[in-house]
Amino acid sequence: MTAYARRDDALVYHAPLRRQQVRSHTLAGYSSMLAGVLSLLAASSASATEEQLPPRSEWRATASSPAHAGMTPAMAIDGNPATKWDGNFSPGNWLQVDMGGEVRIGGVILQWGEAYAPEYRIQYSVDGQHWRTAYETSDSDGGVDYTLFPSVRTRYLRLVSPPNSANGGVSLFEFEPLLAGQTPRITGAEQGIDEAALWGATVHSDLVESGPDLGTRQLHVDLPRPLPVSGLEVFWNSARRGARLEGRDPAGQWHLLGEDSSPLGDYSYLAASDARELSELRLTVDMSGHEVPAIRRLRLLSRTQAMTALRRYQIFAGREHSALFPSSLLGQQVYWTAVSVPGGEQESLFDEYGDLEAFKGAPLVQPVWREVSGRTVAAFNTNRTQTLRDGWMPMPTVAWSPQPGLQLRAEAIAVTTPDGPATLVRYRLENNGPLDIDGQLTLLVRPLQVNPPWQHGGISEIRTAGFIGTLKDTQLVVNGRTLLTSLTAPSAQGVAPFGSTGQTEITRYVIAGGVPPATSTRDPTGLAAAAMVYTVHLEPRDRTDVVLLTPLAENENPATSSKVVPAPQAAAQHLPADLSPSDFDRLATATEQRWQGRLGRVGVELPDESIVATLRAQVAYMLMNARGPALEAGPRNYSRSFIRDGSATAAVFLR
Repeated sequence: MTAYARRDDALVYHAPLRRQQVRSHTLAGYSSMLAGVLSLLAASSASATEEQLPPRSEWRATASSPAHAGMTPAMAIDGNPATKWDGNFSPGNWLQVDMGGEVRIGGVILQWGEAYAPEYRIQYSVDGQHWRTAYETSDSDGGVDYTLFPSVRTRYLRLVSPPNSANGGVSLFEFEPLLAGQTPRITGAEQGIDEAALWGATVHSDLVESGPDLGTRQLHVDLPRPLPVSGLEVFWNSARRGARLEGRDPAGQWHLLGEDSSPLGDYSYLAASDARELSELRLTVDMSGHEVPAIRRLRLLSRTQAMTALRRYQIFAGREHSALFPSSLLGQQVYWTAVSVPGGEQESLFDEYGDLEAFKGAPLVQPVWREVSGRTVAAFNTNRTQTLRDGWMPMPTVAWSPQPGLQLRAEAIAVTTPDGPATLVRYRLENNGPLDIDGQLTLLVRPLQVNPPWQHGGISEIRTAGFIGTLKDTQLVVNGRTLLTSLTAPSAQGVAPFGSTGQTEITRYVIAGGVPPATSTRDPTGLAAAAMVYTVHLEPRDRTDVVLLTPLAENENPATSSKVVPAPQAAAQHLPADLSPSDFDRLATATEQRWQGRLGRVGVELPDESIVATLRAQVAYMLMNARGPALEAGPRNYSRSFIRDGSATAAVFLR
């Protein structure tokens, strides 16, 4: 059989369809030969008259807001990836490009700056007055976007972010139109549809081309203009058993880009860890029974959309037991407060769910409850209350109910010792119901920071992890440094790598009521995790405590920091060796008295006492963020001194 495709309104010959038998029927053979000759003639004619973009000297760019000095709209079309257009910090930004003449366009390459629009449209017009939408999306991650769409003949193109969007300013290094003849071409979809519409989710299609093995189907993407590609994101409209993506380089060599062996989820992210210049992609899909695989959308992935550890973790969290993973992995914002001593080199973060990040860049410690029935729950989808001691002291508490009659209170305090500051966290389980309660509290150490990736957080690599000891004062060493000490003896403990596809990820052990068999592990992807399990039996009105100690180290996580990290100190050296969970209240009372002595004696009277508490809390945070004479604005992204913030903080201290 012979394949044809529409290219600049001319019929172009393609290579014979892969793995399809040519019938031996004589008449069909002559017809095929004749069609091939005619198409070759058409292709020759098309190549002689193939459209070209007007020269850049004829292009003009305008925008929704006045030009900023050195960042004018023209800089988005100058072909220089080092210059950019910067729009006002407001929603509804747009950039319009007049190419100087009509031409058939099939896509645009967008190279975003730091300020990108998650939601935007590409519109086109022949006169600059009447506009139609060629492409729209609501899930851009910035970087480089290949926006592809059914070809249109146009002179004007416009990038528009919606007026009701939450994003602020938009910046763009390059806006590059793609000729229709240069855009990727899809084969293997249903007859009678415009395959290019699959890039924009305006159609869906079964995969009609048989694959190399029984029970497989294939789809091909030809790249007339070789592009740096890391893979394809495939949004499914049917069940499937698995998918595999390969790419062919200009030399004709095929490379495996990505595999998805799971039937779960409604999309597959098939990408390599690095982009390479490719001329063709080949998608092979394993059928689920007799159901033909169907696709509702494709996204061509650029160099900035390659597979990363964070993306791999996000995909896994979105598919299996998502309610047990931190909400930031699912794109939700998380709120937190800081815990430290005045002038400490590091602060812990304690988030709205009772999760702890011991120091900057440290892995997250997350409490999970498993009932005796097997039901397992985290705090993310429960009703929670958050408080500060006396309404203002940096001694936070998060309380929630894992099951009827049971309350879990997570409390964090920072203490000063002769060996340095440390953070103590107590997880108190209290039976407020009429029946006995049995279950397990698991403290999961996940390779994730409290701050989400869009706030410069994301993955906190755990490349090596291991437990020292099995009773009280059990220590967890991560990346060669003690992360925490359990002052309460765990019932069981274990660590596990993530695995190439998440097959050994630790959450499944917790759901099953156990821990991984290993007590030490290595994970080159940085996605290892650890678990400590505490068996709980509570009679009515009874309670039990689990207490962790984490040294407030002066350096960041060595797996994510370029700083030289000193030899690890045992966390137990920071406090007396006979410290027990029952000492938490005594230490909390002493910490409360110190904060009261610093700020509680300042008299402020206002009709609303909560305003007074807010003022005191802000001064307490200022004291924690101070580094000697350096008055820093925050514990993470703002851990630096600013003239404006520093002068305001100094004025507060003087008063």
